[in-house]
Amino acid sequence: MIELNRTFLGRLSEQLSELIEQQSAEVFQRAGIVIPVKSSSLMAAIETLGPVSIADLVRALDRSHQLIQQKMPKLLTLGLVSRRPNPDDQRVMLIELTDKGREQLALLDALDDQFDRAYAEMEADAGPVFDTIGRAIKSLKARPLSERMAG
Repeated sequence: MIELNRTFLGRLSEQLSELIEQQSAEVFQRAGIVIPVKSSSLMAAIETLGPVSIADLVRALDRSHQLIQQKMPKLLTLGLVSRRPNPDDQRVMLIELTDKGREQLALLDALDDQFDRAYAEMEADAGPVFDTIGRAIKSLKARPLSERMAG
């Protein structure tokens, strides 16, 4: 395996994300959760804000419109969400959880303590990963790499 240096920090963080996704998918499957792992925060946002427009989800999750839009067909096919025109503006579709979506989120919520323990154990081995990643994101938003490399 090729050893990566700091130049490839993005790839390293991508590997961590992929590993978490794979391992979470196993946990989801065992628990009977059909929510795609990478759509979990989207589902939680729909629960909190719904009925909600794609534009509002984009703002709430700080993700691209295209990314949020791409996840919707799968959630609709799985019967986790539904959409309907906004009565105030027929051009805007509102997304909301179905009964199945609420049931699935309840299954996921039931795993919160187990995920928290598992990540706490991982952080006991690896250090404060969650807080460190959050600080790194905040730091790069405040001062991008291009500025840091300029001088």
